[in-house]
Amino acid sequence: MAVREQTIRLHQAIKEDFDKLSSVKEYGVPKYTNQYILNRLAEKYFKSARTIENIVFGRVPDKYKDQEPTQISMNL
Repeated sequence: MAVREQTIRLHQAIKEDFDKLSSVKEYGVPKYTNQYILNRLAEKYFKSARTIENIVFGRVPDKYKDQEPTQISMNL
């Protein structure tokens, strides 16, 4: 599996977990704050909270966007 595919799967898993934790409600209000969720996911995925925040909110640049899969593995 190429590095790009693994990264995409990782980012999707992080976003899904963020959505899952964000949707938890208790007494009609969100149970967890965004900061708590980011810190919890950072611990789970061995990343910084800032990195998780960038992934969740789409601030991660796609440096491989215009390259073919064979070019990606050669440029690493």
